Order: sequence, then structure tokens, then C-alpha cells
Amino acid sequence: MLRTWVIDHLGTADENSDWSPEALGADTLAALAFSPSEAAALAGNWRELPLEQIHELRRHKNLTAHLERLIGYLQPGPTRDRLLPWIETRQLLP
Repeated sequence: MLRTWVIDHLGTADENSDWSPEALGADTLAALAFSPSEAAALAGNWRELPLEQIHELRRHKNLTAHLERLIGYLQPGPTRDRLLPWIETRQLLP
């Protein structure tokens, strides 16, 4: 969220910077252990999951909190395409 705030308020930087939307998108994808479809499937019965998996789903929800704002900065391409499904999936997570 901090990196998105910096991009919103101070602008973007080149692709090799921490303040680049593309770098933030890539870092977000690298931090996610589940695909959107895997996370959605687990979220369907999250109350029955072990606490570790519930925690991991919450972690994914937190890691994707900035995506609605970040998507507007991303160029069309694979990173944007892989992040878009997370916006809808995030709403399903506990």
C-alpha cells in the first residue's frame, strides 16, 4: 500500500525502481502463493480450513489491497493480465 501511495502522490519512476508500477506488480505476483482460482476455491469454505490456510488467505487479501489503484498505472501486458483477476478474487477472501 505504501508503494502505491508513493506512486499516487509522487508519481512513477523507471521500470527498475521500487516506485515503478511494473516493479510493484511483479513484486505482488511474486509474493502470492496461490493463483486467483486456487484462492477462490479455498475461500469457498474458508471456515472449515486449518488456521494456517485461513491466515494465508488473509495474507493474500492484504497483499492485493492496492490493486484497484495500481491497475490504472500498469501498461497492458502479462503483469496487468495476471493481476486483474485478483481484484475480484480479493472480495471472496476472508
